[in-house]
Amino acid sequence: MAETTHTIVGTERAWAGRVKAAIALCALAAAAFTALAWPLSPIGWVLALIAVALLAIDLVFLMDGETSVGMIPIAAIAVLPDALAAYFATGAVAALVCIVVCCLLACFMLVWFARMAAATRPGKDTVPARAAIVLGCAVKQGRPCTTLQLRLDAAVELWHEHPELNFIVTGGVSDPNEPSEAQVMAAVLAEAGIPVEQIIVEDRALNTEENLAHSHELMEDAGLGSSIWLVTSDYHMWRARRIARSVGLTAIPYAAPTPVASWLVQWCREVLVICFGA
Repeated sequence: MAETTHTIVGTERAWAGRVKAAIALCALAAAAFTALAWPLSPIGWVLALIAVALLAIDLVFLMDGETSVGMIPIAAIAVLPDALAAYFATGAVAALVCIVVCCLLACFMLVWFARMAAATRPGKDTVPARAAIVLGCAVKQGRPCTTLQLRLDAAVELWHEHPELNFIVTGGVSDPNEPSEAQVMAAVLAEAGIPVEQIIVEDRALNTEENLAHSHELMEDAGLGSSIWLVTSDYHMWRARRIARSVGLTAIPYAAPTPVASWLVQWCREVLVICFGA
């Protein structure tokens, strides 16, 4: 009996309406505080422009048809400049409450950003590894998205440093009309010069937990031990290393950069996933 093709559940699509609603509420709050502070002082104008710039980050994604829960903290913190302007102008209690909430949210995000950045650095005691696991991301028209391409670039760099490594590329089907992430990743690594006999394809996984659990099974079958180089995006490394430990893997991080255009949204989204689940 043929297996049903695996597809990765579009969590972001399910949240799209709620994300847009949250951004709309933040925009209304910013407009209300701007009206409360009118006419704005020179500093108020500066703060309002900062708010517009922050909200523009979300608007660019929305105009491209993309939504992410990572846009919600950005939109919320973007209200802060207008709340400050309103408080300076009128001393409104609502503006003060908003300032406190936004500052707490910003501090919360920054603390997590620091923790996530620290996870991209290897520990003092590293165990030699014979394999690297490269975590997948979306493919579009048979080619890796920008985030995935950067992970593959990092994998190629790692191969140049350690040409003896075996590479496990892991990721299932993110779109029924596309090949699996792992198949695309394997092709790109082979094009870059990595011998095909050193590339192991794991194309069943639908999330990070399955990526690492299924890859661990393949490592055991191949006698590669349980120590790995872990190749994924910098924002993703904290959670990926934690999951790796939970499935019995000892991971040495090898982080790929996040695309500049989506850096803030990706990092904010990851904080929410870590704290509240996917």
